[in-house]
Amino acid sequence: MLTGILSRSHAGTRGVAAVALAAGLLLSPGLTSSARAADSAPCTPDPDYRGLYRCPIWGTDVNLRSRPDPEAPVVATSPPGGWLLAECQVKGGRATYGGYSHTWWVKAPARGAVPATYMSEIFLVGGGDDEPDSGLPVC
Repeated sequence: MLTGILSRSHAGTRGVAAVALAAGLLLSPGLTSSARAADSAPCTPDPDYRGLYRCPIWGTDVNLRSRPDPEAPVVATSPPGGWLLAECQVKGGRATYGGYSHTWWVKAPARGAVPATYMSEIFLVGGGDDEPDSGLPVC
């Protein structure tokens, strides 16, 4: 396509250079829009618990595991209310659910007799497959 534009250009060398520069800018990876989906609902700092974050989730009774791995034992399920209290996020084993897959996991703090747990980021509202949540720090 670019060679066709350049061969049909009658603007001289300055015009050809301008067309080539414009094409280069349009094709430059640093200037094109990202293929990643925007995180429409990132986790936000919890106003009541310093250092923790409120993460909006979809689904009910989502499995919380002992490690960031879909084969790890389930030690609890998500609380009712549409959000999960989280400390950070970590890369782990690939989880799949329906047509979704993810390698990022939310780390939820220990509560009572339940140690820290991990939930696949598949169940966070917003974002895309294999994208970290834009509001959570990495563990």
